Amino acid sequence: MKKIIALILALVTVFAFTACGGGSGSSDSGDGDFVATACIASEPETIDPGLISSVDGSTYANHMFENLMKYVPTDEAADESGNVMTTKVDLGQAESYEVSEDGLVYTFKIRSDAKWSDGEPVKAQDWVYSWQRLVNPDTASDYGYFLDGIVVNAAEIQAGEVEPSELGIKAVDDSTLEITLCQDTPYFIEMCAFASLMPLREDVVEGNENWTDPENIVVNGPYILSEWTHDSVIKMVPNEQYYDVANLGPAEIDWYLSADETAILSAYQSGEWAFIESFPADMIATLQESGDCFIDPYVGTYFLYLNCDKIKDWRVRAAMCLAVDRDNIVTNVAQGGQTPATGFVASGILDSTGADFAFGSSELGAMYKWLSDNYPDADLTTYEGKCDLAKKLFQEAVDEGAFDPKDTIVYNFNTDEAHKAIAEACGQDWKNVLGIDITLANQEWNTYTDGLGEHNFGVARLGWIADYNDPITYLELMVTGNSYNYGLYSDTDFDAAIKDAKTMDAGADRDKALYKAEELLFGEGGFPVCPIYYYTNVYCNKTMKNIGYTSMGYYFFQYAQPAE
Repeated sequence: MKKIIALILALVTVFAFTACGGGSGSSDSGDGDFVATACIASEPETIDPGLISSVDGSTYANHMFENLMKYVPTDEAADESGNVMTTKVDLGQAESYEVSEDGLVYTFKIRSDAKWSDGEPVKAQDWVYSWQRLVNPDTASDYGYFLDGIVVNAAEIQAGEVEPSELGIKAVDDSTLEITLCQDTPYFIEMCAFASLMPLREDVVEGNENWTDPENIVVNGPYILSEWTHDSVIKMVPNEQYYDVANLGPAEIDWYLSADETAILSAYQSGEWAFIESFPADMIATLQESGDCFIDPYVGTYFLYLNCDKIKDWRVRAAMCLAVDRDNIVTNVAQGGQTPATGFVASGILDSTGADFAFGSSELGAMYKWLSDNYPDADLTTYEGKCDLAKKLFQEAVDEGAFDPKDTIVYNFNTDEAHKAIAEACGQDWKNVLGIDITLANQEWNTYTDGLGEHNFGVARLGWIADYNDPITYLELMVTGNSYNYGLYSDTDFDAAIKDAKTMDAGADRDKALYKAEELLFGEGGFPVCPIYYYTNVYCNKTMKNIGYTSMGYYFFQYAQPAE
C-alpha cells in the first residue's frame, strides 16, 4: 500500500528518549464508552480513496469506506502480545461473487443492507464511477495504473486511447456488478479489498473539492469522519447506517497526527495515546522489555531512487548500491528487526510455487545475480567484496568520463529523523568507498512528493508496501512512464517482460518473465533503485486488544476493545 501505498511508511527513528513503560492508553468518553486513540503518522495528504498513495491515508479510508471485499480479524495472533490479530480477506459490501470458468468475468452481488451514511443504498454504479474516476488520466491519481493489464481497457484509458466509460466494469442492475479482466488474475479478489478501488458516490464527489471535509463526507464503512483538526487529530464515530454497527468496538477513534517521535512516545507513556507506530529506535529494546513494543511482519522495501537522468552511468548507480552497508543500517540505525534488502521485490512476496520471490532466482538476491554472473571473480557474499566491485565499476565510469567524481549528489528525504540517519549512513559509505559527496535535503512531505514528481534530485528515499501478494505490485513501478518511476528508468526489454507477465496466467512461464524483469532491473543499464532493507512494523500498545493487522501494513481498530 501502492500502497500504497505508497507512500508514508511506519518506521522508527534514531534519537534517544528517556524512560519506558506505558500509561492507561485508551480512554472513556463522558458516558463511559470506549475511545480508541492512535498515532500512525502526521497530517495525511488526502483521505480521498481515489487519490490516496500512503499507508496511513489508506488506513483512515479502511475505517470509513468498505470495498467489495474487506480485511476481517482471525483468531490467530499476529505477534506475542496477543492483542493484535491477523486478518483475512472476506466478503465486505458484496454478499457473494461468482467467477466465470475462464476466470475472466467476476459478478458481485451487493448486500441488500449496504447503505451510505446518509441512508442512501449502496449501488453497483458506485464502483463503476469510482473505478472509472481512478483510471481517468484527468484524475491524475498516483494509482491510476493500478488496473492496467488487469481490467479490460484500463491501460488504454490511462494512455488516452479510449474513454473511461469503456473500462471493463458495469452495473447490470443496482445490486449486480460485473467486472471483466484481461486474463485470469489470482490476486484480483485481494485487490477488491484495496482502498483505491473503494466505491464513491458521484453526486457527493463531483464538483465538490472539499467533499472529504467532515460536514460533506458520505461513507459506506464502519466509521464516519466527525472532526478533522488539521495537523492535530482526525476523529471518527460509528456510522449508524453500517450493517454491522452493533458489533463495533470503539465509540470513537481518535487518530492523532504527529511526526515528532519523542513527543509521540511521551504521549504514549503518559497514557494520552494508546497505540503508536513511531518512536526513537534506540528505545525499542527497552520498550520490548517493558512489554510495550512489538514487531509485526511487514511486506515492504525501503529503497532509494537513483535518478537515471542525474546519475547517468549504470556503473555509478551499481557502485552506489554495492557500497551501502545494509547490515550496519539495520543493526545500528533502524534497529527494528529489519533485514538487509537483496532486491526490489520485498521478501514475503511469493511466486506461483509458494517460494519467496526475493530469493527465487538467486540465493544472493536479484540485486546481485547479474553482477555475480558477469563478474565471477567478485565476492558478493561479503561487504568487503561488494566494495571491491563497487570501486572497480565506479573507476571504469570515471576513467571513461561518464561521471565527474567532484560532482556533489543531492539526496532528498522527507523530514524524519530515521530517514536522516539512513541518509547520513549511506552518504558516509559512498564517501568512504567511492569518494562521492552528497548534500542532504530534507523537506516536508507535500513539498517532498512534489519534488519527486519533478525529478529534481540525485537520490531520494521512498518505501513500498505490497498492495497484494504478487511481484507485479513492485516491478510495474519501474515501467517507463509509471507515475512512481521517479528516477526516470526506461528499458524496453524490462517493459516487455512486465507486459508479457501481465498477459500470462499464474505458473512457471509467468514466474520466469517476472524473474527476468527484476534481473534486468539490476543488470547493465539498470540499478535505478538502491534497496536498503525489508520492513518490519514496530508499534507500542498495552491497553487495547482485538486490533486487526495485515502484513500489507494496515491496522484495524473497528473491533478493538480495552485490554483486560
